[in-house]
Amino acid sequence: MLTRRLALSLLCLAFLAGPAWSASKDVIYASESTAKSLDPHDTTDTYSGAIEKAICQGLMGFDKDLKVVPLLAESYTFNPNATEFTFKLRKGIKFHDGTPFNAEAVRVNIARLMSGKLKRSSLMKPVKELVVVDEHTVRFVLNEPFGAFINAVAHPGALMLSPAALAKFGDAISKSPVGTGPFIFAEWASDTVKIKKNPDYWRGPVKVDTITFRPVPENGSRLAMLRAGQAQYIFPMPAELLKLAQADPKVEIIERPSIVERYLVFNTRYAPLADVRVRQAINYAIDKQAIIRIAWGGAASEADSIIPSNLQFYKKQGAWPYDVAKAKALMKEAGYENGFKVLFLTPNPSNRLRATEMVQQQLKAIGITGEIQSMDVASFYNKLEGHRADDPTPVPFIGFGGWSSSTGDADWGIRPLLATASFPPASSNFGFFSDKKVDELIQAGLATADPAVRREAYARCQEVLWPLAPWGYLFVDNLLAAKSKNLKGIYPLPDGGFSVEEAELSE
Repeated sequence: MLTRRLALSLLCLAFLAGPAWSASKDVIYASESTAKSLDPHDTTDTYSGAIEKAICQGLMGFDKDLKVVPLLAESYTFNPNATEFTFKLRKGIKFHDGTPFNAEAVRVNIARLMSGKLKRSSLMKPVKELVVVDEHTVRFVLNEPFGAFINAVAHPGALMLSPAALAKFGDAISKSPVGTGPFIFAEWASDTVKIKKNPDYWRGPVKVDTITFRPVPENGSRLAMLRAGQAQYIFPMPAELLKLAQADPKVEIIERPSIVERYLVFNTRYAPLADVRVRQAINYAIDKQAIIRIAWGGAASEADSIIPSNLQFYKKQGAWPYDVAKAKALMKEAGYENGFKVLFLTPNPSNRLRATEMVQQQLKAIGITGEIQSMDVASFYNKLEGHRADDPTPVPFIGFGGWSSSTGDADWGIRPLLATASFPPASSNFGFFSDKKVDELIQAGLATADPAVRREAYARCQEVLWPLAPWGYLFVDNLLAAKSKNLKGIYPLPDGGFSVEEAELSE
């Protein structure tokens, strides 16, 4: 009896003391996506960019409403012609490896971006030179007026990396990023990325010890992890399971509007998809409302322009109608009455795969058939980036794409995706769409900082693009995330990314 009481007493003491790990504050973030790169200068996906923003910072950044705010720069000025932008840098900041953040660090990073070899080099394409004015002042001199330059500087692709780390790791910096942010890179094992608290963060240490980003592409599994306490935050929250999540007293739902537009990428180097009538037919043949309802759980609205409504300089064009008879007539007019075969490419998260399956079924009505090839998100974009405009045998693909303009400006919602100069590997025009008038209007929108002139250029650009149907227009996401009620301070951003700097766990 004494032995039993002693054992019970020890057990109670152990319980009250708690295991060693309970004192730490660790967050598991379960996402449908997989990190592709942690080199901000060579990253094209929003998920990787959001992780990078927890580690690295830029001269400028965005708040939770996608408004531009100063970060490593305390202020900036520009000349009336928008050809010179001068930034005053914050003093006393160091990178995680102890390297000072100063004008020289900015010079090294911008020179790397200006090399033209990296996926985000186009952000600095307008820059003629970077002038180091003094240790804490830099001036960007542009080749010509560039009205969206401050937004470009705030983009995650312009985050600052330690010059010492760049010298040490070179392009392998993707696996060893060193920044000035609230978190320090800890490890990237398999598909899982872990970051830890920066105790010397210039704004003061964050309130959690680690955040682990774990890919969980299956919708039900993400929610099951959250409900079981195996994850504290999940994104996206599967809309079709919303009622189940709302009934759990331990779970809280977060819903926000987004600037994430979903669309079908057409390889226009493949002859049938080069015909505007075929592309228009595909748009008529897609039942967007059904896809939103079934694959997206209703958490979206039909796209009614080439860019989403929350983006600067958006102009509504009107949702493309669902009209199978019209689609068949256009296919016949184009000479493809009997249809043709394509490869349907898609990332493998449940909702994207389901949406692609629905597109596959709907396009059978106009004779377009083919198999689906699904893969993780990183592999999907690697595959698209691997195609070239001069491929001798163009792959006949239709891919389930998505884009968020992380500059908050119409330029980044159009130019990287639809300008002729943005063919891979330069940027993300994965369908090789090209139109001279569109190219002219894109440039017109950048040639001035005058908002009225820019608004007119982008309005006209959207009007020209809409009937050309460079994509299969789908929808704009409503962002749905879910978290444990004892977690606060992590929230989704309109571009589909997230902020973790304010993360806090209560007991």
